[in-house]
Amino acid sequence: MERRSSYRALIVEDDGTILKLVKIVLEREKFAVEGVRNAAAAMELLASVAYDLLIVDLMMPEIGGEELLGFLELTQPKYLRRVVVTTASPGRMSCEFLQRICRLLAKPFDINELVLIAKECAQPDVLSLPAASGGL
Repeated sequence: MERRSSYRALIVEDDGTILKLVKIVLEREKFAVEGVRNAAAAMELLASVAYDLLIVDLMMPEIGGEELLGFLELTQPKYLRRVVVTTASPGRMSCEFLQRICRLLAKPFDINELVLIAKECAQPDVLSLPAASGGL
């Protein structure tokens, strides 16, 4: 299967430093990247913009990552298999939760692992793969 030359990604991360780092890394890998610092802004974008990849911080103030995933499940379930969830507490994730998403990336994460997971989850054929529960 031939890979596209560019993918569109949305990063949802309340920590500005992490958001900037992930954005720079993905742009270096030829992703077109938008970043927002809260789930409400992500929901607004997702209503009108199609993304190949979503990187979502699980723990955010006000509306958290789990609520954002619930919103996606109700409105655009196809996106769930393109979601990478980042969290500092990967042990708290249930198997049911992990089966809904593409991958889980534990913080602090390795940049090379981020790139590999982002490329994997942005692929159209990832929709048929079972979810992984963590690192490579």
